[in-house]
Amino acid sequence: MEVERGESSSRKRKWERPPAVATTHEQQAKEQSPLTLATLKAVKEQVEKRGSRISHGAIVKYFDNNDAPYDWLLPGWVAKERYVPSGRKGLGRIYKHYCGPTGHMYYSKRVVLFAWKKMNIICLDA
Repeated sequence: MEVERGESSSRKRKWERPPAVATTHEQQAKEQSPLTLATLKAVKEQVEKRGSRISHGAIVKYFDNNDAPYDWLLPGWVAKERYVPSGRKGLGRIYKHYCGPTGHMYYSKRVVLFAWKKMNIICLDA
């Protein structure tokens, strides 16, 4: 914990940006499938239509079915994590969204699985 001169150690810690786990968008794009890239293009077009409403200091990362926590996603589907810092302790909130190949956004895994069921997509667990 960093303590400035003359301050007690009971003071709150300064906010620090969390370490970036994901690489830059250009490096991520090289590792992703063509279906994922098409979905990302559709998602970014949707964002441009709505306008930029991202909070100051927010970090947005995209993941596909090649990433460990999202290996349940179908090819062409993308998970979007947005970290929004808040509070004095450097804590924040992570918002997760799932985007289909058309760019439609779903707000939970349960809703994605329900949408797949409505589309008659059968998912088998190994």
